[in-house]
Amino acid sequence: MTAAEALESLGARFPGLAAHPPDSAPWATVEPAALRGHLLHLRDHLRFDHLVFVTALDRPDQGQIEAVYRLSSYATKASVVIRVLLPREGARVDTVSDIYRAAEWHERETAELFGIEFAGHPDPRRLLLPDDLEGYPLRKDFTHPNMIRLPEAE
Repeated sequence: MTAAEALESLGARFPGLAAHPPDSAPWATVEPAALRGHLLHLRDHLRFDHLVFVTALDRPDQGQIEAVYRLSSYATKASVVIRVLLPREGARVDTVSDIYRAAEWHERETAELFGIEFAGHPDPRRLLLPDDLEGYPLRKDFTHPNMIRLPEAE
């Protein structure tokens, strides 16, 4: 089923539903050392004044973690996604919490769930998980004695 078909089905099932087509925000992959400069340009010159989220994707087959930053503009209603490829071992990128204040929490969450170090972060303490938990729960190779792994989706 395509996204358009799913939206059509939802609209038929739930009259009045405000369904929107899938997001098509443009994205760019930037080098870790250039991230801050690009985000400053997006904020100061292109009016991307809101950091929606920071997250990551684990790509063990490629030996990479992909940090993902989604920005939006209140003025233009536009969105853009900035991606940064990092080595899976020793994943490290500079904090952007001084550029977008919301990044303080998002970076802390991403750090403890994916293992990315956000260099220069003002408060790198854990946010969600116990201090004694070892590993990064959103990495694909994470295991824990109390974890039940579900089958991979096809």
